[in-house]
Amino acid sequence: MQHPVPLDQRKQQILKAVVADYTRTGVPVGSASLAVHLATWSSATIRNELATLSEVGYLIQPHTSAGRVPSDLGYRYYVDFLMDEEDVPQAVRRQVDPFFAMLPTGVEDILEIAATALAQAADAVSLVTAPRALGVRVKHLDLVKLNDVQALLVLVLEGNLVRQQALRLTSPTDQSVLSGIAAGLNAVVVGLNAAGMSRLPESIGDHAALERDLLTQIIAFMTVCDAQQDTLILHDGVRNLLHQPEFGDVELLQQVIEVVEEERMLAALISAADLDHGIQIMIGRESGMAGLSRCSLVLTTYRAGAERRGTIGVLGSTRMAYAQVGPRVRYVAQRVGRAVGRALS
Repeated sequence: MQHPVPLDQRKQQILKAVVADYTRTGVPVGSASLAVHLATWSSATIRNELATLSEVGYLIQPHTSAGRVPSDLGYRYYVDFLMDEEDVPQAVRRQVDPFFAMLPTGVEDILEIAATALAQAADAVSLVTAPRALGVRVKHLDLVKLNDVQALLVLVLEGNLVRQQALRLTSPTDQSVLSGIAAGLNAVVVGLNAAGMSRLPESIGDHAALERDLLTQIIAFMTVCDAQQDTLILHDGVRNLLHQPEFGDVELLQQVIEVVEEERMLAALISAADLDHGIQIMIGRESGMAGLSRCSLVLTTYRAGAERRGTIGVLGSTRMAYAQVGPRVRYVAQRVGRAVGRALS
């Protein structure tokens, strides 16, 4: 996106008024309607300024006889230089707070609740990623015989995440042997990640070879679980798009849904975002994803303890009320961070 062209105070006020009017109505804004709210200047003066704002790329005129709408560049100028964030209304706080009053102990369950709360508070599609350190350490494991050649690994990770995986058996093995191996492993692997487990000393005893083989498979599965945390994104509120006029375009709606449901694409986008400085807003084509060219993302980091961080935010039309959405994302982020931190402690 090109660098913004500086604007004088009058052009700034007119651009801000266009953004506010178009955000509220979804209808292109003309000079006559602006003159009602900006009584300081005549319709002719406002019309000239609208033309100038269009020439520098801040406004677009969809049709010759239509009013103007903000371009991506216009929204960027508004967000960076003109936007005054609004306080989160008490009504929204009362809507959000009950979600975090009685929470489950599992981190995924907490994230699902956070996604629901944010979707309602922001009237958009919510996105929540798991905290990055999640899942790398063992809380408990069990081994259950499936048949002569397979055993089921039931792995409980930090945050009470449960993962299951079939492991191969090199020879028929009784359940009592598997239970004994599981008990022995639980005595040494709790609190370890895959790297720590790989440094465990060689086992001795009647089933040392089997234990080592199973441990090797468990470590490999732990590595996969760790990698999957980068793509774990929970979302809610796709239905919120349906009452926004932009998404009456079925093709556009389908494109957005496809992006939301393709976790790897979103994970790559989110991982590239700079979220160490509060709220980040990605407008339209700034995302680099064609399917989101008419959408915006408002993202921030939630912190679960000193070392774990996740991402939370919303996806919606570029016409979203940025001054409202940013503070609401931040408000929910603070609550989900505390909740996940307690679950992991």
